[in-house]
Amino acid sequence: MLLAQKSFVEGGISLCFYSGNLVDIVETAEGEEKVNAAFLLDLLMPIVKACSSDYGLLANDLAIQILGGSGYTHEFPVEQCYRDNRLNPIHEGTNGIQALDLLGRKVWLNNSAGLKLLAKNIVADIAQSEGLEKSKEFALSIGKALELCNKVTQHLGVSMASNGADKTLANAGCYLSMMGKLVFSWMWLRQSIVAEKALATDVSKSEQAFYQGKLQAAQYFIRWELPSIHQDADLLMTLDDTCLNMQEDWF
Repeated sequence: MLLAQKSFVEGGISLCFYSGNLVDIVETAEGEEKVNAAFLLDLLMPIVKACSSDYGLLANDLAIQILGGSGYTHEFPVEQCYRDNRLNPIHEGTNGIQALDLLGRKVWLNNSAGLKLLAKNIVADIAQSEGLEKSKEFALSIGKALELCNKVTQHLGVSMASNGADKTLANAGCYLSMMGKLVFSWMWLRQSIVAEKALATDVSKSEQAFYQGKLQAAQYFIRWELPSIHQDADLLMTLDDTCLNMQEDWF
């Protein structure tokens, strides 16, 4: 549970820092660099908001579970952290709205420029893993996940044109979940590359522990969380109508 918390929280922080850097580029750069940063930032914003707040709350839930009654009662801080962080999936647009925004709008903006840039950057970091034992393993999994996400996105694009928005967007939450796990895994790949290269140098004992922790958290997220995108992909590829066709009086 502690390792899951670490992978959720530090993955989210990394994504927020990455997106913050894109904001700086948009505000200070010129030309193509500025335009590309804006395209990528537009695509990532629903993922940054929704997935970080979802995973943050999961980490809070695990913190309460770890501490038992000492986490549940009002006298201890993790209970308040849970209550405070429960707001994050709600405000600034609920995460359901973020999912509709991602699949219904952001993915297709500017001829899918943001999505293409995301794939290009992920592929570039996959290339950086060459010669690194752990990171190469992670990169292989992420490469396969990227191929699956691209396949699903293309399928949904065709569906949007032929079946309309209602049927295509009915499972937008699954699409957000799938893309979020891909992007979080990418953030962990970036960290694992840095960590593995650092461990090959003469670092102190405390630094070794820090970098080993990064590698272990990356391994956790990519082995334990990323594979669940296959369920999301199956529901999206079949345009599953379970939720769409539920009737009000059946409740």
